[in-house]
Amino acid sequence: MIYFTSMSQKSVATIGNFDGLHLGHRALVNRVLELAKKRHCLSVVLTFDPHPVKVLFPEKGLKQIFDLEDRLRCLTELGVGRIVVMPFSRELSQLSPESFFNQVVLQDLRCEILVIGHDFSFGKDRAGTLDVLKRLGNQSGVEVIVEPPVMLDGKVVSSSGVRRAVSNGNMELAKRLLGRPFYMKGVVVKGAGRGKKIGFPTANLFTQSDLYPKGGVYVTEAVVKGQLFQSVTNAGTNPTFTSGHQVPVQIETHILDFNEDIYGEKIEVRFHQFIRDEKKFSSVEELIKQIALDSSQARGATFK
Repeated sequence: MIYFTSMSQKSVATIGNFDGLHLGHRALVNRVLELAKKRHCLSVVLTFDPHPVKVLFPEKGLKQIFDLEDRLRCLTELGVGRIVVMPFSRELSQLSPESFFNQVVLQDLRCEILVIGHDFSFGKDRAGTLDVLKRLGNQSGVEVIVEPPVMLDGKVVSSSGVRRAVSNGNMELAKRLLGRPFYMKGVVVKGAGRGKKIGFPTANLFTQSDLYPKGGVYVTEAVVKGQLFQSVTNAGTNPTFTSGHQVPVQIETHILDFNEDIYGEKIEVRFHQFIRDEKKFSSVEELIKQIALDSSQARGATFK
């Protein structure tokens, strides 16, 4: 079993996967920060890597919203005093609720207050229900606070909700749930060069992102060398040129008013609005006309 170094002071903590760090997660973290300040304790977030579902149920093919680097950056920006990444394994999943509570919550976190979400469970076979957690807290002097879910349009904000929104191409909803745009990041690599030949060069993204948007064309923004540019992005297989061939989904971004060589550069593409489904055009000329229309729509877009 791998454990981190125990805390040197009492803490107010929360525990979870925090995939995407959406509005619900942020409410938990903000509650921890508020209470830690009042109690003069260390604010702590404990998260797991890899995601437990990937370890225990790989057949489900869980698509994580963002990577661990994103989680750590966002938690740091929120002002969390200590971020603990616990390696998740089948061995860890076999700990009883009592063992996990005693070893992690009491010993390692030195937790004075534990703030958890309404759907939190822990320990072997998820036997550590909210009632079990409250009982263990009462026995050990740890105050357990259950935060109510954050609601949006009458539905609970959740990581699965974000995944559905992205997979359906509903980037406006994904942004509302996350509190920021869904994005993909990666390195610009050489493609077939078709875009440049027809007057619309694209940055072809080599990405290790798990979650891909619905195939189609999107109004996006591209972050290049720290600068933000309007862009239009195609997520798909380029059926006009690849019809009849099995090719992987590609992320190709045409950056407006931009003419620099950025091969090998790491960029971030932020998705804002779905424009249209990907389609096969009868001619290259027809494709050029449509890309011009897509670019015009992207150029005129405004984001809140």
